[in-house]
Amino acid sequence: MAAVPKRDERQVARSVRPVSESELQLLVEACGAVSEAKSDYTENDFMTNVLLTVLDIRMQSGAVDKSIHHYRDRRWKEIRTLPDLDDLLARYPDDKEGNLRVAQYLWGNNHWVRVEWLRGFVPFLSQNNLRTQQALRNWAHRSDFKRDFEGKVKNLGIASFKSLVMRLGVDTVKPDVHLHNFVKRAIGHGVTDEELVRVVAEAARRIGVSSRQLDASLWEYQRDRRPSMDADDPR
Repeated sequence: MAAVPKRDERQVARSVRPVSESELQLLVEACGAVSEAKSDYTENDFMTNVLLTVLDIRMQSGAVDKSIHHYRDRRWKEIRTLPDLDDLLARYPDDKEGNLRVAQYLWGNNHWVRVEWLRGFVPFLSQNNLRTQQALRNWAHRSDFKRDFEGKVKNLGIASFKSLVMRLGVDTVKPDVHLHNFVKRAIGHGVTDEELVRVVAEAARRIGVSSRQLDASLWEYQRDRRPSMDADDPR
């Protein structure tokens, strides 16, 4: 006799499912009512892109901005290449105290776990000869998440990958908490990361804008909402 799924597993199965055509139309209508974004994702500096890959995931935008401003104001001249960053990481032990010191030095904060993620990302870049902005951009435009990134960098998944390639000009969508919350409210249930990318890109096509543009618009819309409005979202 087959085991009965636990209650929370059944709830997840019901709450996260593919989007029907009628639900997709609801999403299109919701997306069409959102104002055009004022910002653009593009980032033209190599080291800033490297650092944002570990910072700009599940972190408040204000904290991300402060981290990058600290780097640009205080460490810009010193940490400009992958070897520079590798040398910095090598000066400190790979433990909580060592990573805390790196975070304080590089970003002016205590986000030591992000340094752990950085220690995994730097070797990936080196091994794939992604040492310049142009090399990173070329890779981004020919890359595929499952083929080129999934499982290759510990703790970095599809949201990190999509965020990176979008900053490098790829027309796609980042499945972060903001977009998940928007889609869930529009259609009444959650979706997987992959399904979110698909349906938001399709909504963008039907509206007549780029996926990147719609992503930015939805992100700004969600950012400007009162935090309490998303308090019940489990993601």
